Amino acid sequence: MLIYLYGENQYAIKQKIDGIKRQYIDKTGGDADMQTFDMSEHSLSDLLNAFSVMPMFVSSRLFVLRNLDILKLSKDKLDKLISSISDSTNVVVVDTKPDKRSVYFKTITKLKNAKYFGQLTPQQLVNWIRERAKELGGDIDNTAVSLLIDRVGNDQWQLDQELQKLTNNNSHISKESIEQLVVPNLSNSAFMMIDAIIRKDTKKAASIYESLIVQGEADQMILGAITYQYRILVLAKDNAGKSSDWQNELGISPYAATKAQNLIKNIEMGQLRSAYQSIIDTDMVIKTGALNSNDALRDLILKLST
Repeated sequence: MLIYLYGENQYAIKQKIDGIKRQYIDKTGGDADMQTFDMSEHSLSDLLNAFSVMPMFVSSRLFVLRNLDILKLSKDKLDKLISSISDSTNVVVVDTKPDKRSVYFKTITKLKNAKYFGQLTPQQLVNWIRERAKELGGDIDNTAVSLLIDRVGNDQWQLDQELQKLTNNNSHISKESIEQLVVPNLSNSAFMMIDAIIRKDTKKAASIYESLIVQGEADQMILGAITYQYRILVLAKDNAGKSSDWQNELGISPYAATKAQNLIKNIEMGQLRSAYQSIIDTDMVIKTGALNSNDALRDLILKLST
């Protein structure tokens, strides 16, 4: 049997693989015939040879294949690979960034056990946080969920770590415990900074920048995060009123796109272009040494917010 798992949500894919592995171990009593193949390090013939070996001590085997798409298999070769899988062999193929234009992708996604794992929508993210907190023996109210997302964003890996830390501290996750234990990540701090800039709240934007400095974030990383957030704003403005297809095509998560769409409602494209030029100018003065990075970023925040 071949199972195909693909999509941008690597967290959800890993959870699915872990579940398949647990079922396999429960069934066979061990992981002796469980193998992982990264196809960036193996050829198709290596894989076919591995499939041809019959299990010796268990009734079935489990293969996890990563990056099979890089082999750029034709339909005939993919069919040959699938037909070589015996009844005693289970194969899980994982592609996190497949070429959706390829014959390989169009063929393998038609299989019965193909499943797509995309980034969660804002509402799905809220529901997942509540469910994950419950699995960890805790509970979390709506205010705390919103604050946690504001600080961490839609990174399920980090959200999972923060939820484990919070529930270990207290089974009831509150706004106060999040403020005490969860440090905002760079990406979401940059978004909050830009939100303050757009609202002309220079004091808050500057305060967020100073907090990032205290946390040890490098100025070049902060500038990069600001640039990325403005890039999403430009893309959201350029695609306003269109279907959500552009998000997948450009690799923008539904969560980030929704935040951006809410921010750009009262902003003209000309303002975004002007802001982007100011960011480029700031990068230039830092690289040429015309200003030190701290002063350059403070000047940028002041200029953008006024």
